[in-house]
Amino acid sequence: MILVLLTAILLGIFTYSVWVWSYFIRKGIKGPRGFPGIGMLIQTIDHENPPFLKYREWTKQYGPVWGFTEGPQQTMVISEPEMVNEIFNKQFDNFYGRKLRPIIGDPEKDKRVNLFAAQGKRWKRLRAMSSPSFSNNSLRKVKTTVQECGTEILWNIEKKVASGEDIDMLLFYQEYTLGVISRIALGQSESKMFQNPLLPKVKAVSYFLFSFISSHEGNFQIFNGSFHLFLLTGVFPPLAALIRKMSKSLPADFVPAFKIFDLIETAVEARIAQREADAKNGIEPGEPQDFIDLFLDARSDVDFLGEKNDDFSKSVAMKVNRELTFDEIVGQCFVFLAAGFDTTALSLSYATYLLATHPEIQKKLQEEVDRECPDPEISFDQLSKLRYMECVMKEALRLYPLGVTANTRKCMRETTIDGVTFEEGMNIQVDTWTLHHNPRVWGEDVEDFKPERWENSASEHLEHNGSYIPFGSGPRQCIGMRLAQMEQKILLAQILKEYSFRTTRNTQIPLKLVGKLTLSPESVIVKLEPRKDLL
Repeated sequence: MILVLLTAILLGIFTYSVWVWSYFIRKGIKGPRGFPGIGMLIQTIDHENPPFLKYREWTKQYGPVWGFTEGPQQTMVISEPEMVNEIFNKQFDNFYGRKLRPIIGDPEKDKRVNLFAAQGKRWKRLRAMSSPSFSNNSLRKVKTTVQECGTEILWNIEKKVASGEDIDMLLFYQEYTLGVISRIALGQSESKMFQNPLLPKVKAVSYFLFSFISSHEGNFQIFNGSFHLFLLTGVFPPLAALIRKMSKSLPADFVPAFKIFDLIETAVEARIAQREADAKNGIEPGEPQDFIDLFLDARSDVDFLGEKNDDFSKSVAMKVNRELTFDEIVGQCFVFLAAGFDTTALSLSYATYLLATHPEIQKKLQEEVDRECPDPEISFDQLSKLRYMECVMKEALRLYPLGVTANTRKCMRETTIDGVTFEEGMNIQVDTWTLHHNPRVWGEDVEDFKPERWENSASEHLEHNGSYIPFGSGPRQCIGMRLAQMEQKILLAQILKEYSFRTTRNTQIPLKLVGKLTLSPESVIVKLEPRKDLL
């Protein structure tokens, strides 16, 4: 009887796995198949062969709409601008969720859900609460902190230049962006640049629980436990909830994100204790100094897990409760730390590589910086005058769209677009690389680094019609986009006022790209040459 029962259970599991795996075959939708029970999961967590570059090859093979499975999850991949615009903007009410890995947790039940993962009414509340952090007024307040971090990077650059060493700018930019986000998000009072114990931990989160975790020197060390854990929860999602409950007892190398949560929780608790002590001593609270202060001002003991999304609509006015629980505060600080560290450092790295390999464009940019920012102190208003720099940054992100993971949605209500039916629960992934390298949209010079293409007013509509989405699109567009742009402008202007980027024999040309959550260069090694026109 036991043998019969086990046989029946195994047969049932196998039958269910084949049924899920064969979904796109039954629907007549092309795509890579993989194996029953696993699908293409292994191929989409391969650090050395980034899945987002594989999407480009599969799109060439299967067309602009195709599908694949990852364990029990089904994902449709699209690369048509019109369909992207329809899903991200026009039909947002049908696609207000985001594709999530099981280890992230259930966005409806997780007490620490963050703005990236939340959906429906909870997302709307978290978005409303977080938006003031990125207003013009808030950015003006943190501009000085950002510039101080840039100045410290320049000091370290000077040491390298004096010794004649090449510099891996990716590592320097990571130090810079972690320094900025630690001070404006986590209230770190002093700089810990190049000796910040958070760096290897945050790097681990940025590579998102995968088998490779970057050391402080930029080398990669394998942690098979993390890889197997991720693969296991991808195939058997119910195990993710159990692993999350065991997070405090698991080694940090297995699930580094959970350990970052612990550090942030300690920081928030310390700030609460400080506030309580100040209140007892009659000290009035001042203006919020960082994200923790901002969120604590809206702290509530109410549990919002009961919010229902059956009638969610972005266009319908609804009263938003401007309160956050303690766990939600921890969740928001976590996502701003992780996202603010990695993506901005990578954007700066790609821009640096492209400027180093295109000296004529770099010279034109330096002329603009000299003209618009003549003083050592760069003012907030001067940043908006760096128009050509904006073109350089946009073009760098067109050629190297790094945050592809964010360009996903989940179908919340069945709908049909251009003859393609998206069933409820279906994941949608944009093949951003193909989208940004489409010659029908960008012309035959699509592979060229050409910032001037953004000086044409006709290109502006491409940011609104689904053709260009480096920061996402629609209501869920990256909330930190303007902060990231300010960080990039300030540091690039500071560096280019004094130095020129030059390639060396150690520069990877072309760049070797790696990563799963974001698309990262393996290194960006250049030489910084003091500007001869200033000597």
